[in-house]
Amino acid sequence: MYDIVYISYKEINAEQNWKRLKEDFPTAKRVHGVKGIHQAHIKAAKKCFTKMFWVVDADALIVNDFKFDYEVDDYNLETVHVWRTINPI
Repeated sequence: MYDIVYISYKEINAEQNWKRLKEDFPTAKRVHGVKGIHQAHIKAAKKCFTKMFWVVDADALIVNDFKFDYEVDDYNLETVHVWRTINPI
């Protein structure tokens, strides 16, 4: 439905989390090594072909039952949508 972009810089588990994401979502794209979160998001947007895209931060591990199936209504296309994380501690 929407492109998935994994954004990493110098996170400790970046490679391990990227590999796991690609196993479940092989079409995911990656932006790596871009300094500044705003600049990384701009580069991510340039890689995408869908009207919206999902961002997965490198320090995030997607839980097994998470679905990238949320569809944004046309009147919410200009809104940033954010999901809560689960603190493992």
